[in-house]
Amino acid sequence: MKRLIRSVRGRFNAGTAQREMDQAAATPTPNHGDPPYPTAVSTPSSVRHDAPFQYTPLTSASSFRILYLKQAPGDLDLEHDERPLRGSLVEASVEDPPPYFALSYTWGDPAPCEAVELDGRRLGITANCASALHCMLRGETQIYIWVDSICINQAETPDALQERSGQVAMMDQIYQNAVRVNVHLGAGDAASDVACEALKSLSRYCLGAVTPGPEQEVFRRKYENLADDVLAITPDFPGGKLYGVFRLPWFRRTWVVQEVVLGRIVVFYCGKHLMPLKTVTIGADFKRLPYTKYDSNVLSTHWRTYLNYHESIQEFVRRKERGEPLHNLDLTLSGVLLAPALFLDATRPEDKIYGLYGVCKRLGFELPAPDYSKPLAAVYTEATRAILSYEAGLDILSGVCESSGWERGIPSWVPNFSGCIRWWSPSSPPHLIVYDSSRKSPRISGQTRCQYDFTLQGQALCVRGRRVDVLCAAGQPWKLDTSKTKLGDWAGQTAEDISSLLGCVGSWYDVVQGRGDRPQGSFAMQLLAQVLAQNCSQPLSAERLEALTRYLSPLVSFSRSGGDPRHMALAHPQDSPLDYGRIGDYVISKGVYNVVESLVGNNCWKTVFRTVTGYLGVGTHTAQDGDIVAVFHGFAMAAVLRPWGDWFRYVGPAYVDGIMNGEFWDAGSAADDETFVLV
Repeated sequence: MKRLIRSVRGRFNAGTAQREMDQAAATPTPNHGDPPYPTAVSTPSSVRHDAPFQYTPLTSASSFRILYLKQAPGDLDLEHDERPLRGSLVEASVEDPPPYFALSYTWGDPAPCEAVELDGRRLGITANCASALHCMLRGETQIYIWVDSICINQAETPDALQERSGQVAMMDQIYQNAVRVNVHLGAGDAASDVACEALKSLSRYCLGAVTPGPEQEVFRRKYENLADDVLAITPDFPGGKLYGVFRLPWFRRTWVVQEVVLGRIVVFYCGKHLMPLKTVTIGADFKRLPYTKYDSNVLSTHWRTYLNYHESIQEFVRRKERGEPLHNLDLTLSGVLLAPALFLDATRPEDKIYGLYGVCKRLGFELPAPDYSKPLAAVYTEATRAILSYEAGLDILSGVCESSGWERGIPSWVPNFSGCIRWWSPSSPPHLIVYDSSRKSPRISGQTRCQYDFTLQGQALCVRGRRVDVLCAAGQPWKLDTSKTKLGDWAGQTAEDISSLLGCVGSWYDVVQGRGDRPQGSFAMQLLAQVLAQNCSQPLSAERLEALTRYLSPLVSFSRSGGDPRHMALAHPQDSPLDYGRIGDYVISKGVYNVVESLVGNNCWKTVFRTVTGYLGVGTHTAQDGDIVAVFHGFAMAAVLRPWGDWFRYVGPAYVDGIMNGEFWDAGSAADDETFVLV
């Protein structure tokens, strides 16, 4: 994910951005009055109006349906949202379609509580769909628009599933052919109005500040002042003023990636506001100008993450379509698939793959064609084998951990693409794991090349490697409830990261103390800090490692004592009370809080473990006594495995102190190699 973002930074051009916004604003409504529109494929209007609508099968594999909506003269006297939705479905060829819009929205509650009348027959639709269609009709008497939930038969019959599979496979063409993609964020409210106005002004001031001219400095000052106001955390706006837009569920959908990436022109509708895509991306990115307080304001780095992935993939697609070969893009298939699997939602778990099928196709990655009749385990396994076919190593394993996917028949070496990091909690643990790729160490396996094969009809991954040791102790995992953090769209600051760390860090210290040489006091604290430092985003200097050791001490003491946060401060004895602050129930010094923040990104939902011979390491949250630590050929991390009959289950990656630089590997030989069959 970080590599995706880095590759498009520095490409911001004010002239290009302004042209794209002007183009979006000036996009005309297609003339829908006469042919080239095809004839309707729905049922004649002579039928009863309360009869349910029945889909007519498409006539060819390249056909798709377009929704034609038209308001009758008598409807115009009604309130806009009370006007009945009437129209028909027309069939067109994706190779030579007529002009049409495409709708991007969230389904919301799947219950069909509203209806659209198609040639006299009633088709149930969701409340969100009805709201979006009313919005699209505002100011129009008729419109041709592609809407997935209406234009694709959503039934679960074999014929409908087969049709849906084919339609999903060509959705990249459907969105790319549309005159414009209209994003419906919702009806809006006071909070979203404030956010939309802020995004528009931030974008306008940013463009003015980077455009040479006499007003350039004026625009920069306006931008700085507005950024201060927008990012301020106040009682009225505990999440800042942009929260009113980015809290909306559209930003969490997997499907919207290709809808934004492949649309020629993309416009956001939110209540009374219309905004081109560039307005939103520029307004939310405080690094483009940049904002002078960027590094000191926690929200300045947050909001741009909601569309950074979409914007990065859009740039890759454009470069690919300009003729750049895939190997020049510094892009991997796992990079395309894993970021949405981690951060975005999908109603159907298969759509974590199928929702990106069109994007992958445009980038030159071949995935098995969508097939909704396949079991979920088959969909995810085939996608993982495709990843391994494009990538030389086993890096995909660095994001895999034990999850509920095991219960659904997903092989342990296959990522569980379902789920979303926003909902991780003690009752809903992670489906994937986060490890910083910059901290991997090819030296752990002597910089060898990976050796693997498939067996058991492609369900098992056979990997060559060496057995290191067996786990004999594991601490409590750091169970961060992300729904109570910014990742879960929580408005304002909470103490969830502090309280969840206090629930486990004392047990980590106990694991260290249980080593054979029985380390105590400051030496044990130093060993714990050294293990955790391996898992930080950047290598720590001796000075920062010393600070980590110093500030871990009050955290460990508090965790082991079970103290009342109302009666003591989380601080080192040498900290000045002037540096204390309150977060939730905790009074905490700046130094201790900085340590919590430095650890949370790469250590939450992980635990500290010890092996029989005394190795200390950090592994995924389900690592337990009896698990095996191994090193695979060509894999830049250690692996935790669980014996499973004659085979093994892959529990997750790990950092192990004392082997990451090849110390264990260099002391062995090829005679120590064995094959691990992962099922």
